[in-house]
Amino acid sequence: MDAYLKNIREWALVTQAARRFKTADRSVVVGPGDDAAVIRGPKGFYRLLTVDMLVESVHFKKGEDLKKVGYKAVAVSVSDIAAMGGQPRFALVSVGLPRKDTARRAQALFAGLGQCARRYGVSIIGGDMNRSDRCVIDVFMMGEVEKKNLVLRSGAKDGDVILVSGPLGGSQASGRHLAFVPRVQEARFLVRHFRVHAMMDLSDGLSMDLSRLCEASRLGAVVSEEDIPRNPGVKTIASALGDGEDYELIFTLAPKEARRLAASCGRPSSPFRFYPIGRMTDTFQGVRIRGRDGFLKKLPPPKFKHF
Repeated sequence: MDAYLKNIREWALVTQAARRFKTADRSVVVGPGDDAAVIRGPKGFYRLLTVDMLVESVHFKKGEDLKKVGYKAVAVSVSDIAAMGGQPRFALVSVGLPRKDTARRAQALFAGLGQCARRYGVSIIGGDMNRSDRCVIDVFMMGEVEKKNLVLRSGAKDGDVILVSGPLGGSQASGRHLAFVPRVQEARFLVRHFRVHAMMDLSDGLSMDLSRLCEASRLGAVVSEEDIPRNPGVKTIASALGDGEDYELIFTLAPKEARRLAASCGRPSSPFRFYPIGRMTDTFQGVRIRGRDGFLKKLPPPKFKHF
């Protein structure tokens, strides 16, 4: 079974699950396939539901600071809620820990979980704990968003400008994969003041996640190599595209809205900066990159994989 799983792409499994678990419940607005599920909430609001699992040796290394791991466990779900335009509210946390040194490990994890929860106004309201061969943390989170502000991956339009909320690449090498800042403030600013057509967070790298946005919107994308912002120390475009765990936002706006955003955030007093990197297109599906030589080519394969 292990060898079989290694040959299956995560997205294929997600797609298979989405087909298997379709529901006829009218309270479900969006099921599997986006950053969070969407269900009907109180008047004028939707509820946002997401769950993320962190596994030792996959999402963090054995021996890494468990306080930072706890922070990340909450932050990845906060990022999912932000990607839908929403505000995180409540969380349930399940933890699996090895028998050795359980109390110390638990205290470190709880410190990080609490730190991130307090920072983003999340109330941790319950959970579960069991023994495990390796450290596992699973966070279920609920948030909310005004109906008028909900953004999905599937809303991009031909000619839209593609933007990201920050530089990319080098997350694991620099340690940012355990200390990133979920872009809640940026997302709320965008949905309140601009007509965002599509949005998601960059958890698996620009190459893979933009492909998912294209698939959901049934469009293609062209990005410019020279316009993709890189973090300090990121020397290759392949790293900026595929390292993963950036947790920046990628979103699309109509050209007029993109110009308005540039004017708004171009002032020295603006707390936010956004980077236009390309355009959506209906001439083909999938993602192409325009190199410095002006020619289009396929994106390099992503580096970061959960399987």
